[in-house]
Amino acid sequence: MYSPIIPFYKQDDRWMVKSENCYVFDSDHKRYVDFESGDWSANMGHSNPLINQRIKQQVDKLIHDGLHFRNTESEQLSVKLLDKLGLQGGQSVFLNSGSEAVNLGIAIAQKLTRRNKVLKQDCSYLAAYGAGQQVESNSDLVSIPINTIEAISNINFREIAVFVFEPGNSSGLIRYPHADFIAAVASEIKKHDGLLMANEVTTGFGRTGKWFGFQHYDYSPDIVSVGKALGNGYPISGVAISSRISEWFLKAPFRYAQSHQNDALGCAIGMEVIDTIEKYDFIKEASVKGAYFKQKLLELQHKYNAIAEIRARGLMIALEFRTNGFTDRMYSHLLENGILVGCKENTLRFMPPIPIPIPEIDNLINTMDGLLVQEQDANAYL
Repeated sequence: MYSPIIPFYKQDDRWMVKSENCYVFDSDHKRYVDFESGDWSANMGHSNPLINQRIKQQVDKLIHDGLHFRNTESEQLSVKLLDKLGLQGGQSVFLNSGSEAVNLGIAIAQKLTRRNKVLKQDCSYLAAYGAGQQVESNSDLVSIPINTIEAISNINFREIAVFVFEPGNSSGLIRYPHADFIAAVASEIKKHDGLLMANEVTTGFGRTGKWFGFQHYDYSPDIVSVGKALGNGYPISGVAISSRISEWFLKAPFRYAQSHQNDALGCAIGMEVIDTIEKYDFIKEASVKGAYFKQKLLELQHKYNAIAEIRARGLMIALEFRTNGFTDRMYSHLLENGILVGCKENTLRFMPPIPIPIPEIDNLINTMDGLLVQEQDANAYL
């Protein structure tokens, strides 16, 4: 079927026409439970009424203001964000996409340290383009095998400008680094006067049961990039820097300007996201629901040999099957039953909106159980 959209990625022929909380609806009026939060962005639920109301209020006040003046929305959002990050006295800037935020964070580190090399875990995704893109031509990007402490001795830390730490995700497979590994890498970075950065584009704003994923570790970043859930589906991202880096930047400033930097509409949405998380204690809710979800998946794993591993932190959860073929069958089975999940290699991914009702989690488990018992009876994977 012809589409006027350039096919950079594969899309289903279904048309999405509406979304609400954890549900999306296609043009045939079929409802799907979205266990991906769109593109891992709608942490507060699709079309959250509080956030929608803030949007309606803001569009009649100020949407876009250019680069000539300050606006209260961006500065108020910066104060709120820095507080949640524990970077009081620092500074922020707001952009559009996660890739922009990661690349700008890297650029700040490179300019201030006068080094070019960027260290990352080998399975981390940083950006779709630029300094964070993992392509053969990007010789400044250095990868270290995740959770392999002995590999630290192979890194020349005198060349490293910044270690960009992704606290989860691992290119969509959801793998969590060990605390001792991250502590060892961070120690070497600091010992050699490099900077520490946290990439919170995917793991931020309650997704892992804390405000930010790095807060599960003894890790104090100099720079933090955020995105996705900051706008709950609206395109806004940000870079926050500590007070120490702010002082350093004042001594060696550089210009960075783009069309929608610090736009008032996106920043108003970001403030409402933070306020909504606080008002309804969504951090605790993500932790409690995540623990329930994980336990239900572990019960499935105890019943069926097809399940190799469960990886979970808050409502950022992966179920790894032993074979890719069965993973594909399960994905199709769930889709047919009105359940959208992530699927990559032999892993299903669950990152639903935090307000998802518990009965929808139970329905997912029961739907998976139905196919698993059929496959087991048929000896499909024994």
